[in-house]
Amino acid sequence: MVYTLSFGSVAVIVVGILASLATVAAMRRLFPAGILRAAHDATGNMLSIVGTLYAVLLGLIVVDATVRFERAMENVQQESNCLADIFLLADRFPEPQRSRIQGLCRTYAEQVVEIEWPLMDRAQMSVEARRTGLALAKALDDFEPATEAHKIMMPMILEQSRTFWDLRRDRANAVQFGIPTVEWVVLLVGAVVVVVFVGLFSVEHTGLQQMLTGLAALVIGLNLYLVWLFGYPFAGDLTVSKRPFLLDIGIFEGQFQAGPAHEGEGTGRPQ
Repeated sequence: MVYTLSFGSVAVIVVGILASLATVAAMRRLFPAGILRAAHDATGNMLSIVGTLYAVLLGLIVVDATVRFERAMENVQQESNCLADIFLLADRFPEPQRSRIQGLCRTYAEQVVEIEWPLMDRAQMSVEARRTGLALAKALDDFEPATEAHKIMMPMILEQSRTFWDLRRDRANAVQFGIPTVEWVVLLVGAVVVVVFVGLFSVEHTGLQQMLTGLAALVIGLNLYLVWLFGYPFAGDLTVSKRPFLLDIGIFEGQFQAGPAHEGEGTGRPQ
């Protein structure tokens, strides 16, 4: 995964805290301190109910967004694994099928890295990469295995091709569908309601009340930031890395035959 903290994200959280402080100040002007203190029991009971419901809802959506991100990251890894397996299995096939399959694997990996990955930040997919992937999935439609070795390898590469195409479709769905708008509306309205209830409490020391309100708004803002962060796996500050496809390109070009392909791989025996 790739994480880059943007100024816009920090600014939104800061604006939310300032808005909550302004809401508390407005509540103190609308209602005298005596009225607010007299209503503390009723306000506290209502806040406990509303706050609990909102906390449960927000927690569930954060968990759902996290699972969505982890699933997208796993799908990218599996898609790249299938692509590498198809390339390696193609070595067992005769010409021209071998060159055709391996050439499509190279082209697809390069198109995903160079063309499609930047498009996914805008919730779009590459038509060129889709055509190449579809051609790869159909690369053996005109091949009739003649030897026993080819008959054994044929189902294996067809299964990898089918899985590869399914994983690409899953990635396209993850790109195009993030957190539903209705969930954002519910979360934002709930945050406003919680802040309003906090503003209905009256503390003699104004600075203390502002600090408590600001901390509550900060916690809510950070959780909303997590929803936005994990809910869109291929856009925003935190994105799924394209490194698996870069490793595929390195495998196709033979870059890792002598050296390590991963940071955790060693080049010799431990001392």
